[in-house]
Amino acid sequence: MLKITVEINMRKKALKRILVSVLVFALLIGCKQINNEPNVEKAISDLTNNFPQFRKGKSKQIEYYRLERSIIYGENKFKLQLRSEPDSINDPQKILVLINSKNECYAIPFFSNTYRDYWAFKYENAIPNVKKTKTNFNNEFISALNSLKLNDTLGTGNKVVTEMMFSLLNCKRITEKDSVEVFTGYSNQNYDLDNELFDIQTRKRFRRNYEELSKDWHKYKCCPDYNSFYDTENYRIYQIINTEGFYKKPLKLNIKCYRQNAIFNPISI
Repeated sequence: MLKITVEINMRKKALKRILVSVLVFALLIGCKQINNEPNVEKAISDLTNNFPQFRKGKSKQIEYYRLERSIIYGENKFKLQLRSEPDSINDPQKILVLINSKNECYAIPFFSNTYRDYWAFKYENAIPNVKKTKTNFNNEFISALNSLKLNDTLGTGNKVVTEMMFSLLNCKRITEKDSVEVFTGYSNQNYDLDNELFDIQTRKRFRRNYEELSKDWHKYKCCPDYNSFYDTENYRIYQIINTEGFYKKPLKLNIKCYRQNAIFNPISI
């Protein structure tokens, strides 16, 4: 009888050890999965600390900069997010978040057209009293691709550009035949800035934008209709040129941006 009792106690202890081991293993796996989640909050917080042009939320920045749109390419090969300040804010700023297959994050500014130095608009100067960003979209985007190792020899960088332009930003590809659309432009409200009437100077700017775009369309005849994208939601045209020119090499991008808006603030009577 004593022998049976001892065996039962030993089995209970063995079972207890097994259950403890299983529990510890499950906790370790759970922690690993949690730690492997993309830390978008940190990426956005780092961005708002580096760029004082961005307002800060009272608590988590990931909640303040609401998710406007997101995409996942392939089997988690990379993810893209577009986040923005609340609609109630005049001249809201946006953030692009890139996430690689290891769930490493990189956030870059996606400023409004108010920050003309950031977009390096041709023939335009920075607006007086608007704090300069001391960088530009081209540099920030390339830094994100390189830091996340998305600018590889497998063409991943090209896929990021394509998904960003079409799926995330809902851009339209434009060619030389779209001259009327480029000449027309858009108007939008921004009570932080003075009115820009659709006068001779504004239309001259749109025409000059088209002429600059045309130069590169003729220069890069191998893909004349591939590299120009019209972002009507943000009133910009992006001309993205890969100066490397070879598919199995990392991208060497030159991103040119053109402003396609004029400020018009209605006056109440």
